[in-house]
Amino acid sequence: MAKTGRPSPGLDEYLYWQEHLENRIDSDLSIDDFCEAEGVSKSTFYRWARRLRDGIPESLKEEDASMTLAELTEPKFLPVSVTASPVEVQLPNGGLVRLPVGVGQAVILSVVDAVSKLRPRGPRS
Repeated sequence: MAKTGRPSPGLDEYLYWQEHLENRIDSDLSIDDFCEAEGVSKSTFYRWARRLRDGIPESLKEEDASMTLAELTEPKFLPVSVTASPVEVQLPNGGLVRLPVGVGQAVILSVVDAVSKLRPRGPRS
């Protein structure tokens, strides 16, 4: 018969909760106050305290240690490149300010102030 319900927690969850419970001790908060501040139920708190009483299971540690170097170095995300684009500010009066990248804050403020005082152009005849 297949096992149903929530999957067994992995090493990451154990490490997360181990740190979480240590932080509670360092915080000097009561369990009630800590659970409220962290947004977790007391039953979840106590479940993890009980699981971690004997430490992290050896089977999880061994499973993590058995990962190959290729698995550890395999990229998890696609490479991302960021390109510079000009600063563009749309003003409430309809004005549009485009400035090159690298312009200082003082210049931006001066230009926006000057343009914001201009009246929008009417349609050309």
